[in-house]
Amino acid sequence: MPEDDLKHLDIREVRVGDLMDVYPQTEPVAVQKDTSLKDVTDAMIDRSRSRKVYVVDEDRKLLGTITFETLLRHAGYQLGVRKTGVTSFLRMLKEIGEEKASEVMTPPVKVLREELVVNAMKLMVEYHLNDLPVVDEKGRLIGELNGLDVLRYAREKA
Repeated sequence: MPEDDLKHLDIREVRVGDLMDVYPQTEPVAVQKDTSLKDVTDAMIDRSRSRKVYVVDEDRKLLGTITFETLLRHAGYQLGVRKTGVTSFLRMLKEIGEEKASEVMTPPVKVLREELVVNAMKLMVEYHLNDLPVVDEKGRLIGELNGLDVLRYAREKA
């Protein structure tokens, strides 16, 4: 949908796919469930716009989500109390590197391209999410609805 057409729609009519078509998209970062947490951390740092990594199977079916906060929380549980500082943080990353993505992923909160943006916004608010994975009818990861794009659209409508 062209951006000019989107501006004329009431926000209650806009679908997730409409925003994905108008605003530039980056490929969501996805890893396999047996990926080490070290590699998950590397992927998040090197490639993620949303501070989130998605766990998928061989067919890209979405299995779970690993957020920055989940990764840090998990590290804290594993390591207990540590002295603060960069050295401790690097040591933590090394120690959690042997664990797998499937051990810390959480069930995904996801939407289809056809979902109304207002429903996606409700999920974002309810689950305290900045973005949502977008899946096709078979549950395969096809993109990400970035909360900043929703906010950008709302600002332009105002």
